[in-house]
Amino acid sequence: MPHKNKAAIFDLDGTLLNTGLTFHKIVNELKSELDEELVSFEPVRKFSSRGATLILKNCFKGYSDHRIEGLKVKFLEKYQERLTENLVLYKGIDSLLDTIEKRGISWGIVTNKSWKYTGPIIKKLGWDKKTDAIICPDHVSEAKPNPEGVLLAAKKLDADLRESFYVGDHRRDIETGKNAGTKTIACSWGYAEDDPAHWGADFLANNTDELTQWILES
Repeated sequence: MPHKNKAAIFDLDGTLLNTGLTFHKIVNELKSELDEELVSFEPVRKFSSRGATLILKNCFKGYSDHRIEGLKVKFLEKYQERLTENLVLYKGIDSLLDTIEKRGISWGIVTNKSWKYTGPIIKKLGWDKKTDAIICPDHVSEAKPNPEGVLLAAKKLDADLRESFYVGDHRRDIETGKNAGTKTIACSWGYAEDDPAHWGADFLANNTDELTQWILES
């Protein structure tokens, strides 16, 4: 039986990419347009992996669902206009990806962000030339924590699930990896809503050096 690859499969927002910075700017643009007090990054950060509706509900408390839906339309229009501007990777991510590639470890991404927004970002970063295992909700019947996306990525990477990792910054990511049968790594940065030490991950990474070590040595 042919040997399968060891692979690292990552969540995108909050794990590799600090998209919350863009979300924060957009929320405060909306606040300014309404002559309301600007918000700090924290209320945006906390819900940045949960979609525009929850970000807006958290930042525009007391607004009706109808008003939130109106703001969501404006939010997504603004995001689509600038989603490839000022992309900010977390410190050390480029080095991490280069290092695991040099060690022969394939990698991919499984995200709950739709391809409409993910595709242009991946192309801008040049990651479309490094991996074709970019899985969005558009490519599966059910999003995370259903394991379908990770299983599809692993198939594309010809990966042995037992030797591979799913890496994320949210409890849902760890549930996804466990459901798929991979090892799991929780990141202490990103958009966690509670303490990553309590998620039951196989490993906890506090920075990308630790993350690299877990992937290479475990």
